[in-house]
Amino acid sequence: MFKFFKYVAAGNDFVIIRESDLCGLELTKENIVRLCDRRFGIGADGILLHSEPENKNAHAKMTIFNSDGSLAEMCGNGIRCFALYLITDCGFSFNPLKIETGNGLLEARCEKAENSCKISALLGKAKIIDETKTVKIGGCDFIRTGVSTGNPHLVYIAGNGTNTDVEELWKLRELGYETNVELVTSIDPVKNCAKVEVFERGAGRTLACGTGGAAVVNTLLKIGKIQKNQTFTVKYPGGDIDYTINDEGQTFISGVPLRIFSGTFEG
Repeated sequence: MFKFFKYVAAGNDFVIIRESDLCGLELTKENIVRLCDRRFGIGADGILLHSEPENKNAHAKMTIFNSDGSLAEMCGNGIRCFALYLITDCGFSFNPLKIETGNGLLEARCEKAENSCKISALLGKAKIIDETKTVKIGGCDFIRTGVSTGNPHLVYIAGNGTNTDVEELWKLRELGYETNVELVTSIDPVKNCAKVEVFERGAGRTLACGTGGAAVVNTLLKIGKIQKNQTFTVKYPGGDIDYTINDEGQTFISGVPLRIFSGTFEG
């Protein structure tokens, strides 16, 4: 039996576990799948494991497991939930919090407002892994770019009238290996926002993806749809996430994660 904490950001939900609370239980693929199962487990898009950092400059280490048991390098919504957990359940008062991740040492800041905490996190610089091109799928044209924001993404910007499902795009595996896939269905240049659907490797269709939104805004910057230092909102089915890319090309993610509940699980 061990204690767990359940957090959510834009519909992206996570179970957070302290490594010291596992009491020898291994987070095997089988155990992770069971924990994330929405009928027979706690239910989550992934597990965030809290352990002592190896980096002497970090306050905590976050290891991310997808709901299928695979390891993820980075998760934008996950780091925001993890930061709020460190503040709420561990009593951390550092601001910024320095968190060791599979994508290096990253920072998260907390801005308290009434009964909520807005968490902003640095995701670092995006890397183009496949240049922008126009592809035709199902009779429709898409602008497609491969972007790494700590983990690999393929961003598809749809033309008018597409009825292509994001899962179908994910199944194509156009880079020859599994990536996360984001489908941008509409862009509003007046309100500085875009509607996006996502299909994640290791988790499937999710309500949002923090690093996926970062891949989207970096793609929009690359094709001249947005500017640096401009706050841009990615509207996912699970909620809105704000992003900014500064002059140095660093991407910041911002929003309000929520603590849902805590409990104990009989392993």
